[in-house]
Amino acid sequence: MTLASPPKVMEAPAEGFRRGLLDRAILVLIGVLLVEVLLEGWLVTVFGGVDADGDVIQAQWPKTLKIALYLTLFVLTVVKITADKRWGSFRTKADMAIVVLGVVLTISGVLGGSDAGLIFDALFVYFRGAIIFYAVRAVRPDWTQARPFAWAVGGVVALNCLLAIVQLVGGTAAYRALGWVNLQWADEGRAQGLLEHPNDLGHVTGLALLALVAWIAVADRVAKRWWALLIILGFVLGIAQSRHSTIAALAGVVVIAGLNRAHWKRMAAAVVAIGALSALPIALDADRRAGLMIRFEGFFRAIGVDVEHRDPCAFDPRCEETAGEVRVLFIKQGVKLFEHEPVFGYGIGQFGGIVAVRNDPAWNMDPRFVEVLGPLGFHMSKFEAVSVDVFWLHLLVEAGAVGLVAYLVWMALVASPLIGAAWRRAGPARDRAMFLFAVATLGFGLVIAAWSISLEDPLWPPLMFAVLGFAWVCRERVKA
Repeated sequence: MTLASPPKVMEAPAEGFRRGLLDRAILVLIGVLLVEVLLEGWLVTVFGGVDADGDVIQAQWPKTLKIALYLTLFVLTVVKITADKRWGSFRTKADMAIVVLGVVLTISGVLGGSDAGLIFDALFVYFRGAIIFYAVRAVRPDWTQARPFAWAVGGVVALNCLLAIVQLVGGTAAYRALGWVNLQWADEGRAQGLLEHPNDLGHVTGLALLALVAWIAVADRVAKRWWALLIILGFVLGIAQSRHSTIAALAGVVVIAGLNRAHWKRMAAAVVAIGALSALPIALDADRRAGLMIRFEGFFRAIGVDVEHRDPCAFDPRCEETAGEVRVLFIKQGVKLFEHEPVFGYGIGQFGGIVAVRNDPAWNMDPRFVEVLGPLGFHMSKFEAVSVDVFWLHLLVEAGAVGLVAYLVWMALVASPLIGAAWRRAGPARDRAMFLFAVATLGFGLVIAAWSISLEDPLWPPLMFAVLGFAWVCRERVKA
């Protein structure tokens, strides 16, 4: 006797239509948000003003729009997961780890004296990129649905590459034509395109390079146009002169090669091409070579090694001399602070990050820092920025060893299933490329965070978590 199969529960047309609209709304919001963060630095300048000293007064509406997009996306994602009854799918180890991290950061804020508003603001900045990670996982887009995002983001990156080359050729006039008021990067010969900082151009160019190298790693044959594109991207990375982006991109290629374990000649060619093209501007320009030597000398002076002293302002009349490489000086001070509050730190939102600067521009004169470091507090060494451009140091001082370990565990658990899929070479070529790309992207982000505030800045987290989210979706599809 054969048991009859239970009748299938048919979804009502109206309900299916509403869910389809919800999916499309979330995908549109993700796309708009990704384009917004790529253009925000330019928009706040072009639509802003200039004060009596010639400094830019940034327009605030792009930032307000961004916050509204994030909050709306968060709400719709919760609604989507609830409507689909899929909360069980969001109980992975990585999902538990982000909850633990949130609790740890909150405890840090409470113990460090951060008020509720400051804690919420800091948590939002730490985790806003992860909202996209969960939104993508909630919708589970296929490759057809993901293609418009690739074209939109890729198109903006391509435009930035083109404008960067124009800036290289056209000089200061090209920067002014795009509406840039602060011409520091034009004076230093560093291309920025439509991005606020040349390092941002390095970050997005590095991301595009890793996507391309991941495809080259798995393709049966590589057309010449892909190598031509790699050369263009490597050249733009070079004229951005973002050295930490170059290091991170090369590390990402090594990660891809190690996980893929094939086509070693292609990977070696990619490493050589990226390294050579990134070094080309320095090799061809004596001023850039001298500037690099000054940075090396500053690094050695900062760690206490006597070297020949050169004037660090010889090639930049706007700069002021410092006692050495500023990030090393920051780290030395940060380590002293950590020694006094090693467990949960001084409280989130209170040291060197975006939230600390916004909450209190004189954050570095916190009485606790003055007590440990002396009357100058956390000395900025005449650094132009008011934030600490080392994310890991910022996290360590704010949240202590517990916060740092919790963050690294979260990152490891996000990466772990993707590393496994990449190592097993699971799925068709485009899925395998996606796994390699995602792991390399996360590695890129962890590396650049040693030189920048990238893991909490407006630009990098949404891009990184969009890649990671789609890679997780690909892994679920391959496993099914």
